[in-house]
Amino acid sequence: MGPRRDRVSRWMSWGALSAGWYSVLTGSALLYLAYLLGTVSGDSAAPFVAAGFAVVGVCQLAIGLRVELRRKSASPDEPS
Repeated sequence: MGPRRDRVSRWMSWGALSAGWYSVLTGSALLYLAYLLGTVSGDSAAPFVAAGFAVVGVCQLAIGLRVELRRKSASPDEPS
């Protein structure tokens, strides 16, 4: 996980990955983790932890999309 985090951090410092997209990627990863934890059988705490990750993941996705939509609407002359 360390090399991936370093790579994403480097992309953000170059401006290749904005804070909004970083939040979207984080939310997606949390939702995937929630899905994986939700499929675990035999552990009574896994569904509760999965629900927590899902809530945080949805919040991160919403924050990231809101930031990106604001950024896009603030600079209409910038090409998409």
